[in-house]
Amino acid sequence: MMGVIEIGNRLSILLQLKRPPVGVKLVTSEADYNTYDALEPKKPLMYCRAVQAAFHGHSIKLSRSLGGCRGSNRALGLVPADDSFWSGASGVGLGLYKDKAVAASVAANDPILPPETYGVIVKPLTAFEQSPDVILLLTNAREAMRAAQGYTYEYGLARRLNVSGNQAVCVECTVTPMQTQEYNISMLCSGTRHHARWKDDDIMIGVPFAKAEGFVGGLIGTVNAIEYDDRKREIEDGFREHGYQDIGIRYGKTYFK
Repeated sequence: MMGVIEIGNRLSILLQLKRPPVGVKLVTSEADYNTYDALEPKKPLMYCRAVQAAFHGHSIKLSRSLGGCRGSNRALGLVPADDSFWSGASGVGLGLYKDKAVAASVAANDPILPPETYGVIVKPLTAFEQSPDVILLLTNAREAMRAAQGYTYEYGLARRLNVSGNQAVCVECTVTPMQTQEYNISMLCSGTRHHARWKDDDIMIGVPFAKAEGFVGGLIGTVNAIEYDDRKREIEDGFREHGYQDIGIRYGKTYFK
């Protein structure tokens, strides 16, 4: 069985990640919240900004009073959803839907958590004291393809993908994988692109931690079929540097050549 650190290292090698993976843990009590070693901001901070900080190596935790975004506070269960959300009035007011009926339909079907969360822990994956709920990966289109191939190799088609271009980091990448127990991909959203200054070609993926080891196995299982020799060599070298077991890379052959 792989530990949290090994999973993080293997994902970074296999997907050539721009930034090391991030882990997210939601806790329901102050006692659990206090067990995590992470910085608390002095004033409310948007969840996606905390995720951005974690991709740069910082460990952040947000309690109910420190969540700085109404949408992510609601999605993560830090606060209850209000009537304007369920009716569609708030979605229409933002100009995101053509009418209240569409907005209400999205509200009814978009995954959000019940208001039972006390706090959210966001840390580099390799800094987690115990297993997180979700792993977040910051990547590009090519490596998102590899993620899809690896997941499908191990688990088959992800049938409950949720991609709307809205509430990207909180709903699409965090809550959706928690509730569906499938990986989910996000093109990010305008709000987080503005506040966290992601690059135009950034894509984010959320993977339930319960499936992380199988996901890594699927990425390994598709290396020989997919990767060119130079990339295979980089993966092999990366695994060797970390002292990981040889994965049987075969050179000079892919399924499409």
